[in-house]
Amino acid sequence: EDAEAAAKADAEAREQQEREELGQFVQELGDKITGKRLLRAQNSNFVLPDEDHFARLDSNLKKNTAFVKKLKLFTATQLEGLLKELSALNLSKYISEICAALADAKLKMTDVPAVVTLASRLHCTYADFDVQFLEAWQKALNIKSSEKICNPSKLRVDLRLFAELVSSGVIQTKPGLALLGVVLVHLIAQDKEDHSNFSIILSFCRHCGEEYAGLVPQKMQLLAAKYDVELPKSDFLGSDKQLNLRNMLKGYFKALCKHVLAEQAELMNMTKNIRRTMECKGEISTEKREKCEVMQASFDKLLTSAQSLSELLGEPLPELAKETECCNPGTVIDNMLDSAAFGVLDPWGDEETRSFYTDLPDLRQFLPNFSAPKEDLEHMDEPSELTEEAIDANIDAEMDLDDPPSTTSDTTEHPATEEAAAPAAGAANAAAAATTPSPTTPPACEEMKPLKMGTALMELGRQQQTQNGQTQNQNQTQMRQQFDTFLVNLFNCVNKELIDSAAIEFLLNFNTKHQRKKLTRAIFSVQRTRLDILPYLSRFVAIVHMCNTDVAADLSELLRKEFKWHIRKKNQLNIESKLKIVRFIGELVKFGLFKKFDALGCLKMLLRDFQHHQIEMACAFVEVSGVYLYNSRDARLLMNVFLDQMLRLKTATAMDSRHAAQIESVYYLVKPPESSKKEATPRPPMHEYIRHLIFEELCKQNVERCIKMMRRIDWLDPETSSYTIKCLSKAYLLRFPLVRCLADLVSGLSSYQPRAVTIVIDNVFEDIRAGLEIHSPRMAQRRIAMAKYLGEMYNYKLVESTHILNTLYSIISLGVSMDQSVVSPLDPPESLFRLKLACMLLDTCGPYFTSQATRKKLDYFLVFFQHYYWFKKSHPVFSKIENSSDLFPILVDHTYRDCLSSVRPKLRLYKNMEQAKAAIDALQEKLYPQLKLTQDASLAAISENSEVDDGITDEDSGSSYEPRERQATGLEAEQGNDWTENETEAAQGACRLQAEKSKEDLEFEQMYDKMTTDSYQERLKEPIKATPKDIPVPMTSRLQKKSYEQLTNCNAAFAPKSDAAGGAGVGAGAGAGAPNSPGADTSEAGKGGTGSVPFVLMVRGNKGGKQQFKSFVAPSDSHLAINLKLQERKIREEKESVKRLTLNITERIEEEDYQESLLPPQQRNFTQSYYQKPNKHKFKHQKGAPDADLIFH
Repeated sequence: EDAEAAAKADAEAREQQEREELGQFVQELGDKITGKRLLRAQNSNFVLPDEDHFARLDSNLKKNTAFVKKLKLFTATQLEGLLKELSALNLSKYISEICAALADAKLKMTDVPAVVTLASRLHCTYADFDVQFLEAWQKALNIKSSEKICNPSKLRVDLRLFAELVSSGVIQTKPGLALLGVVLVHLIAQDKEDHSNFSIILSFCRHCGEEYAGLVPQKMQLLAAKYDVELPKSDFLGSDKQLNLRNMLKGYFKALCKHVLAEQAELMNMTKNIRRTMECKGEISTEKREKCEVMQASFDKLLTSAQSLSELLGEPLPELAKETECCNPGTVIDNMLDSAAFGVLDPWGDEETRSFYTDLPDLRQFLPNFSAPKEDLEHMDEPSELTEEAIDANIDAEMDLDDPPSTTSDTTEHPATEEAAAPAAGAANAAAAATTPSPTTPPACEEMKPLKMGTALMELGRQQQTQNGQTQNQNQTQMRQQFDTFLVNLFNCVNKELIDSAAIEFLLNFNTKHQRKKLTRAIFSVQRTRLDILPYLSRFVAIVHMCNTDVAADLSELLRKEFKWHIRKKNQLNIESKLKIVRFIGELVKFGLFKKFDALGCLKMLLRDFQHHQIEMACAFVEVSGVYLYNSRDARLLMNVFLDQMLRLKTATAMDSRHAAQIESVYYLVKPPESSKKEATPRPPMHEYIRHLIFEELCKQNVERCIKMMRRIDWLDPETSSYTIKCLSKAYLLRFPLVRCLADLVSGLSSYQPRAVTIVIDNVFEDIRAGLEIHSPRMAQRRIAMAKYLGEMYNYKLVESTHILNTLYSIISLGVSMDQSVVSPLDPPESLFRLKLACMLLDTCGPYFTSQATRKKLDYFLVFFQHYYWFKKSHPVFSKIENSSDLFPILVDHTYRDCLSSVRPKLRLYKNMEQAKAAIDALQEKLYPQLKLTQDASLAAISENSEVDDGITDEDSGSSYEPRERQATGLEAEQGNDWTENETEAAQGACRLQAEKSKEDLEFEQMYDKMTTDSYQERLKEPIKATPKDIPVPMTSRLQKKSYEQLTNCNAAFAPKSDAAGGAGVGAGAGAGAPNSPGADTSEAGKGGTGSVPFVLMVRGNKGGKQQFKSFVAPSDSHLAINLKLQERKIREEKESVKRLTLNITERIEEEDYQESLLPPQQRNFTQSYYQKPNKHKFKHQKGAPDADLIFH
């Protein structure tokens, strides 16, 4: 019942709608027929005006000529004005010109009723108008059967207008129908093959078919028969005459049906060919696609027009083939692309991204007086096809044009803005109104006004104009300042809401042509490092583009020219600017502001010369817009071709590993490999919170807060505690600069959770050990981070120096083979990662080995570390030329040298493998004399728990549970060169075997070294100057170059070779050869060496008396050296006594001043103070004339 009721309701609604439609059609048709009947009666029964009537009208030549000119540009809106002029002018002599102007005028379909009305008025006014008007139409409608129509659109309007004039009675019926029949016969005769005049005939049937052929739409005839409604008929022509025209039109329709079938067959053949080409090649050529689309559009238009004519004539169309259903506009190529697509294409990936790029606010409703159509960003006018051939042709055409860079393509700023136009016009109008007299004032009164009144009015208008100009300038300045502030704040909009608000503010407050140009230049010149703001600026431009298209067009043109300029330049500079350009283009493509055709052309340009910067530019472009283009239906095939081409170029070209990794990254970003996705297991909230604190919140500023938060978690819960320890042990998941902060965090927890901190430290050691036992390049960053983490733990006193040294020895010994013929899988010859690992650990904590014992241990390790370095460097794998290391990486060498210079600045580095082996042999002989010298040098010779290490307390490494002490970042430990001297002695074989020392002896030596070091530092601060009695060393002798041994080694003696006979010798103490200051006590004597003092002997030559200088070294116990030291000591004591006297005088003066300040003011002595400058007598000028005798005598 419900279904029947619903069906009945639908039928009633449909019937009501049909009745309303039929009633409206009947009413309109009846009104049209009645209006034509009345107009014909009016044009048939009228009385022409007499000659007196024309005598009263205006016959001015100028006005009549202007009236004729207006008729040539006639529009429907001018009808009322022309009728008024017609009633006031005498146009008897201009009827022929008026008829020719109306017949030749370019009219629209909407202007036809107005022209008929005007022509009826002229017909009823002037007697010879109808005859001359018919002659003008005979000239206008003179159609030859052998010539094609030049202007079909004008003929379509003219044919309807002429038919309306004939049916209205303006033109006589008999000659008018004859001319109309001739025109229709010629049109149909010309249109038997191509049917190019079909639009003219169809327009005539629509507008005039009911009067001349009795044509009524078939739908209305059926509705009238259904509801018994009589359709009104025109009485202009009889049924026999209408039948003749109707038969002629039906014959034309039959020929048209044959033409439609032929066009369909041709279109089907072309579609089959294109489909076959698509299946074979995957793309379609430009010519074929354009031809197919033109034919498809032409057929669609022809079919629609044929259906309209069939409806008017009541003749059915022939049955078309079923395949023509696909022949709708744009479906032939699109269906093929859809069949080639793989599954459902989603260019966005997630709903948030889709919303960002597609959901743009429509601000047209907020803008006053705005009626422009909304721009569809997703359907821009793309080229006819996206094929590689078309792109290549476009690239060749564009590269031939020499486009300048964007800096010269910017338009110049105009001084006058649009904001100033309206106020300026208002001010000018006000001034004009003030200076122009009122139209209501009689002319006589104006002549009687005095001259002063006119002058006053002009002055008043001038003042108002000046005030308006000042206000206008102030408004312009204020607006300019506000817009500059807006541009500055625009680059701080880093989210969707802020950029949308900025777009609304611009469109409401600053939307002028000049400021849009300024905005375009500002957006284009965004900083090259602000890549994060490019998506938001593109969204801003997209929102503005919906209302004003010039911003997006200008910006796209600037980017395109800048891109082409960089490509043509072919330099390896400004990589950041290049990346900004391609990323900006990619963002505009996703917003639909940059055509996909042009974007793929840019990518094709980059692939033509795929090297250096162009590789990075192509990867950046694919990274930004590759997914969008690959998942777009019209660009998928071509994007797939370019991606495969990039991968082939990577394989076939020898390029940098960084570039190869970039290409693979973007390729698999766009085309991810098919693999089963594993669903991530959600973590508990507490685990998420712990990860948030450690991996997200932790930074240098909030370490204390993170410690407090970590202390509040439930450490008694085994699961929570174990997960926290696990996170604290993974320093490689943090950014590298935050590893120190993580060590700081663990140090802060050591006082509260000692067991957990101990487990973290064990995990770090285990991770480093596992990295040494598993040689995998994938773990490189992880191993570096863990080594850094261990060093920072030592800096925060969580581990001892012994553990650091054990780790360092393990790095250069575990799994290392010192035999070049045996290749170790854990440390291959070409692998230098262990060198980097040891350097990282030494750089982190090496400068903080400050105690004497730890420094000595570290010095021992540096010997073995240098040996390991030279073993690696001297391996044949790094030697292209024999006995050279020309293939050794220079970065590793610099890392090694920088590391040792930071740990031991004065360390003497070995120059080859032999020196390193000799140093190890000397070290073994010194520390373990019981070992034979013939034994091979190996790391097993040094035991990590030797007797030398027993009992030594590490001053800077206490218990791991002590309160943490942060190390200053700029702290540098005292640098010495103890090992350098020991190493030199061992290399020269001058050191003696040392007996084992007890704990007390070591403590004594430690205190003694500290005391001597302090004393030595104090003596360095004392100013020591040469005595004036000594003869200074001449500059010629002082500038002589000395060897490194002469400067550092004081044990070498110089043997005098000159003969002192015949000359007097003078001894002078010289400081050029001393390690410290001249004459100072040498420290070598206390270390077992023989002290010496350098001297310079000045002798007189035999010839010419020229002085000569000879250097020699006297023993420190000789009379010459002893006397020199005594003399220097006396001078020093004398200076000390003078210094004490000077200080005592100062103290006495200060004491006197203090005692005097305690006395009352009456007893104070206000005489000149010691520190006051003596008063100079002021010069007094002489009064009167000067005395010449006193001056000159």
